[in-house]
Amino acid sequence: MIRKNNLIMISESKVKGLIVVSLMLAVIPFIIFFFHSFTEYKNPVFTNQCDDCLVLEIVQNDRKTGVYFVSPEMTVNQLLKSTGVGKPVKNNFPLKTGMKLMIDSVSENQNIVVTEIPAADRLSLGMPIDINKATEDDLLQIKGIGQATSQRILDLRKKINRFHDIKQLMAIKGIRHGNLV
Repeated sequence: MIRKNNLIMISESKVKGLIVVSLMLAVIPFIIFFFHSFTEYKNPVFTNQCDDCLVLEIVQNDRKTGVYFVSPEMTVNQLLKSTGVGKPVKNNFPLKTGMKLMIDSVSENQNIVVTEIPAADRLSLGMPIDINKATEDDLLQIKGIGQATSQRILDLRKKINRFHDIKQLMAIKGIRHGNLV
C-alpha cells in the first residue's frame, strides 16, 4: 500500500487478487446448488419410524446389519426380500416388535435365530424393557434410577421372584411414576 495525501492506494496486483477471490466466493454457492440438485439421497429401506411400527434388529453373520421399523403385518420373508438380507426361509412367520433376527447365511442352509433386542438397545430406541429380566446395568440406564434404587429393585425381585403388578414396583423407595413412563 502506498499513501498519497492521506489516501490509501492499492497496487494493481492486489486489486486483481481481490477480484479473483470475490469471483470464487460468488461462484461457490452455484456449484453447491447444482451439486445438490443432481445428487439424489434416498433413505435406506425401513429406517423411518412410525407410531405403530414394529422395531427389529438384524444381525447377519455376526455383523449388525441394522435396526428396522416395519409394518405390523410384515413377515420374516417379506423383510428379508425387502432388505436384501438373506434368502427366504421355509418356516415364514409374522414379526413381533423387539425381535433380534440373527441370520447365519455362511452355510448353504440359512439359519435364523430369533432373540430379543438387548435392554440397552431397547432403551436407546425408546422401547420398554422387561423389569423381570433387567440387570443392574440395564436399570442404571433408565433416567432417574441410580445405584441404590436399582439395587432395591433387584432385591425385591429376588425376594418375590418376579414382579406381577406395577404396584409392587411403585412400593420401592425412589420409584416414581415418571421413571416408569
